[in-house]
Amino acid sequence: MSTTTPHLLEPYLSLPRETSLIVLSSILGASTNWLLARYIHSYLKTPSVEGEPEVAVLLASFLRDYPFFQQTLSKLSLDLDSEARKGRFAFVDGLTGLFLPSQRSGGRLQDGDDLRVVQRQIGDALAGLDAGRKRRVVLVLDQPDFLVASTSAGGGEGAGIAVRDVILDLREKVHSCVVTVSADDPLVHPPVAPTPLETNHSWFVLSLLHEADMLCALRLLDTGTAKDVSGVVRITSSRDGETEDREYLYKVGGHGGAKVFERGQ
Repeated sequence: MSTTTPHLLEPYLSLPRETSLIVLSSILGASTNWLLARYIHSYLKTPSVEGEPEVAVLLASFLRDYPFFQQTLSKLSLDLDSEARKGRFAFVDGLTGLFLPSQRSGGRLQDGDDLRVVQRQIGDALAGLDAGRKRRVVLVLDQPDFLVASTSAGGGEGAGIAVRDVILDLREKVHSCVVTVSADDPLVHPPVAPTPLETNHSWFVLSLLHEADMLCALRLLDTGTAKDVSGVVRITSSRDGETEDREYLYKVGGHGGAKVFERGQ
């Protein structure tokens, strides 16, 4: 199975227009990891054009650490360490680096300080990528919905709004933004009497889906599992006032390989 970019995805993986928001949604059993890796690969492999700023990627992940992405992208022949030395890639560890025990009460930041730390650290990393050389920076936020639950405001009203406001502020500082979120049905459509956390998560994810210029929604087959199909990717994009909706099957194999194909092939 090829580790190159599936040709059906190529039109969607090119550098988006300025201010664009791309959302990749997953459910249990249909992870976005393979697709996110190809977005990062495509952006960092964007050819340099004379007179245009080069492309850089800032990846902030709240569920996966740097070695995970390092290994995943190496299977696509992309060396993240090399890209970082060139000043074209930076990583913010939201899984451990932003939530290490502090000296405050209980070893946890209080009164919403968590989000201010997140915003400041990502902002500092953006400034570092852009220092001394103007670049078109793509901000990749991997599972920021985790912040809705993990911040000190997670169980209270307004946590989803607070996290979305952080993302809106960060988007103003970059060329475009790619966000991955969990969109399992119980998370997006909570029960009749939802908890504050369920309400916050649902509101946060749905707000991103409605704001997105392009949505890549991954799910399992409606008919169950199959040996030659991992799942379905539905791509909805809005361009020049028109909405395009495509649906493909995909198969993720070992060693970073992935195949995307139309039904019946």
